[in-house]
Amino acid sequence: MKRMRKTGKEERLFRFLFFSCVPAFLITSSSASGQPVVIGSKKFTESYVLGEIAQRTLQEAPGEVEFRPGMGGTIIVWQALKTGEIQVYPEYTGTISEEILKEPGTHSLDSIRERLRAFGVGMTNPLGFNNTWALVMRRSEAERLGIRSLSDLKKHPDLKLGLTHEFLDRQDGWPRLRQRYALPQQDVRGIDHALGYAALAAGEIDVKDAYSTDAKIVENDLFVLADDLNFFPRYDAVFLYRLSLDDRRTALLKTLEGTIDETLMTRLNAVAERTKDYAKAAGQYFESHGKSNMIYSESFSHKLTRWTLRHLELAGFSLLLSVAFGVPLGIVASRGGPIGQGILGFASIVQTIPSLALLALLVPLPFFGISVRTAIAALFLYGLLPIVRNTAS
Repeated sequence: MKRMRKTGKEERLFRFLFFSCVPAFLITSSSASGQPVVIGSKKFTESYVLGEIAQRTLQEAPGEVEFRPGMGGTIIVWQALKTGEIQVYPEYTGTISEEILKEPGTHSLDSIRERLRAFGVGMTNPLGFNNTWALVMRRSEAERLGIRSLSDLKKHPDLKLGLTHEFLDRQDGWPRLRQRYALPQQDVRGIDHALGYAALAAGEIDVKDAYSTDAKIVENDLFVLADDLNFFPRYDAVFLYRLSLDDRRTALLKTLEGTIDETLMTRLNAVAERTKDYAKAAGQYFESHGKSNMIYSESFSHKLTRWTLRHLELAGFSLLLSVAFGVPLGIVASRGGPIGQGILGFASIVQTIPSLALLALLVPLPFFGISVRTAIAALFLYGLLPIVRNTAS
């Protein structure tokens, strides 16, 4: 009878420690007003430049502004905005309708805003340019084959296509485009946006997807195939922002509305591509509007200090959690029995999961997403096994 009572106590202790882990992670994320405003961007030149312009603009208000360039594709950056990990990022109306809201077709700006409001997200008016999708070819090759429009591709089934992974998966991308134009091409491969231009120039592919304001189109003398069936919607550039963003910063963000046309954006992209200095390209935007070109550029030593402290913060907090839960769990595991074996088995299994796979498992879960919580949770789980095992032994 005494043994049964002891086992019951151990089981209750195990359950308490195990199920209290999740609430512990939730308190690690905070949207306190003292934290910096974080601007995100997708992983291509124009998004980097627009992010730099937004950072400089929001720095006119008191408080720290942080820019996280190249976070990933649409879904990743959108999820970061929804969860509050970032507060602002540049987007396009067509992408919002097709990919985020999953409502293909033309919507008014007011209609889009109303739907975004349900996610706690606001949207500026268009910045002034339409950066639509396009398919491009080497001009010499297009002229040789007599290809002028997307419909002309039907006559050349042997053409090799190199498309970005996002375009291959999008609702307004390759699957529906192929269906709409009845395109017969079978040699279709996924390729990085920047590498695609190099592959096109080298003749490794014949056709690639592009953004209509890409500087590489002019620089490489590429031919843009006409969308003769008007498949692509408008992609007016806007900024999405959290509705919790303070009024002053929201007002500053809206000062960018209608200030960038296609010609200016293409020129800024060209500067960014040539120099690989996105802050310099953003500076030319302010220069073109008669504003100071002095953009705050964080020094390497400041970045190193900031990210080192960030790393220590994440590692330290996750280690503290691992010790807080690992030592008691190790004590329970040292007593053997099914519960002890279960604790060691669970910790051992977690240790075998690759880091990217563990993140992929955690990100879709409620309350996690792309956030500090997810990073701490992963580090906590990886830190359990050595602490539990050493305590048990």
